[in-house]
Amino acid sequence: MSGEARGVSDAADGDAGPRRRGRPRQLSLERIASAARKVAPEALTMQAVADELGVDPKALNYHVGDRDGLRELVALDIFETELARVALPVDREWREVVRSYAAALRDAVVQVGVLASSVRLSGARGLGTLAPVERVLEALVGAGFDIHDARIALTLITETSFSSGLNAVLLAQHRVHPDVPGVLSALETVDERELPVLREVIADQEADDDQLDFKMTVILDGLDRLLIRKRVSG
Repeated sequence: MSGEARGVSDAADGDAGPRRRGRPRQLSLERIASAARKVAPEALTMQAVADELGVDPKALNYHVGDRDGLRELVALDIFETELARVALPVDREWREVVRSYAAALRDAVVQVGVLASSVRLSGARGLGTLAPVERVLEALVGAGFDIHDARIALTLITETSFSSGLNAVLLAQHRVHPDVPGVLSALETVDERELPVLREVIADQEADDDQLDFKMTVILDGLDRLLIRKRVSG
């Protein structure tokens, strides 16, 4: 067989044999988050996600650091996805916009579930998360608040709504707030006639929806009075 023929034969044999595996796709936060969401929250570990991606667990360290970083990434991914689905009212009164935003934020935290405590609002970076924030600021400024007061009001509304979401998650897990058993134990050490109002409060476990509605009413009434004072003094 000529050298040329042997070369063709060898090439043919090479084509028929197993191909070399190509370079694996580069890891990214998006790929890691997508793979992590396929793992049950209680089983979320670096190893579990690495297995899902088909990589060494050490390959994740550069992107998320450790398991806490991984949990935060997944929690924020779910939170941003849920909040991005919200369309706040446009041609509505500012109080309605604020209430819609508060409910949407609380519900987004609830959807994160057991990973909710890992959400860091300072890490929110998606436009789907920022758009509702912009809408609330537009509503507040349009109502007459200056930028300074609108910023503080937004922070108060956001923190209150986020806290309500965390409480809802805790209540879903424990049926009662984790602080309640400790207070009940302390009350058992004193005469049952002492601290009567606190005892009534502990016995009254309101639904989370009622709590958020009450909190928003207090905040909005306070903001409304502030707005009235500004109009009078202006």
